[in-house]
Amino acid sequence: MVRDIDEDGDGDGEREIPPTMLSPSPSPSSSPSPSTQSFTPLKRRRRNSLIALAVFAALGAALWFGRTRAAPDLRDPIRQIFPQAATFVEQSGVFRVYDDEERLVGWAAAGSASGYGGPMLVLAGIDTLGEVAGVEVVEQRETPIFWRMARAADYFKAIAGARFDAVDYDYPDVVRVTGATISSDAVVASVRASVAEVAGEAFDVRLPLPPQPFEFGILEITILILFVTGIAVHRAGGRARRAIRWACQFAGLLVLGFWKDSPITLAKITKLLSGYFPDVRTGLALYLLIGGFIVTTFLYGRNIYCHYACPFGAAQRCVGVIGGRGFKLPAWSVRLMQRMRNVIVFVAVFIALLTLQPALASYEPFAVLFSLRGTTLQWLLLFVVLVVSLTIRNPWCNFFCPMRSAELLLKEVRRAFRKGARVTSG
Repeated sequence: MVRDIDEDGDGDGEREIPPTMLSPSPSPSSSPSPSTQSFTPLKRRRRNSLIALAVFAALGAALWFGRTRAAPDLRDPIRQIFPQAATFVEQSGVFRVYDDEERLVGWAAAGSASGYGGPMLVLAGIDTLGEVAGVEVVEQRETPIFWRMARAADYFKAIAGARFDAVDYDYPDVVRVTGATISSDAVVASVRASVAEVAGEAFDVRLPLPPQPFEFGILEITILILFVTGIAVHRAGGRARRAIRWACQFAGLLVLGFWKDSPITLAKITKLLSGYFPDVRTGLALYLLIGGFIVTTFLYGRNIYCHYACPFGAAQRCVGVIGGRGFKLPAWSVRLMQRMRNVIVFVAVFIALLTLQPALASYEPFAVLFSLRGTTLQWLLLFVVLVVSLTIRNPWCNFFCPMRSAELLLKEVRRAFRKGARVTSG
């Protein structure tokens, strides 16, 4: 059975199946078989619990395998920076580089910083004059779009030639890649960390780390207001619910969408699942968004983020008002597409954890809409979703959004906890 979830009584609720995940759906023309009739709610709940356990086990295995990979070999990146390199002597993480005549040509060290998709490992070489001879990215988990834009901007060439004690976020030749501030700053922070290693070992200079300000501004305040308002409206109800939800979604569209481009994405969730936790001083908005989604879904059984804060959901709703959204798909097709979505999300997260590349999991067209950058496939997906939104209610939310799959898993966990609590108290 497919049911409509309409929280504010305006006919704009999302069509959602019960959390059956991957179970086979009956044909639209077939009559219920005896086996189907005997498929009781209790058996369905047990099956859902087993599927949830299998999903967690498979993702855990993928993460374990991804983390058992060997450490990267730094010799080839060093040769890229110092073509004359013949031998290396490593001490305390710093490589002394010699040519074939055993003359010292420079030093090299690797530094790490947290980027959009996780830790970024960058190798920097310093020549005997104390200048940056070159920069090589050893490991990165950023989006392909960032690297394409970085190469076009000659991002790394701007750092080469700088004095080892001059590399900083405010270095005049370093220009942040538009729309990718987190990734851009991660490159500079990684280079800064590697240069600091060399400076201490080779020049006996201790480079202080730049102060990390605590970021709490309009984005974080807006997130808190949207979640608090959503919880209050959900619990209180009333005739004003529809207007308040419209106001919240419009605020989310402007602030979380077009201004800050900070919606929850599958890459951000996978980043945390991979164990890559950004500094709370610079990543508070991410913790508020995902934490708010988990807490409200687990405690109240309602996905406050999707209904009150999601900027892409608000964009769909605005487009839908223009088109009327009068067409409804058959229940069997809705059920089929939602199960396909669950499979797609599982495969995307599995591959991302297996390779420790969270950015691989993100297929959403959010960046295309809010910052006008994305792959050809994402541009095409955005066009299709917006066109379909004219006639079908919230197609992305219902048939593609990974947050729906995450919600189903959280509700399974919630149900298991509540059942355990009843058994314990009984």
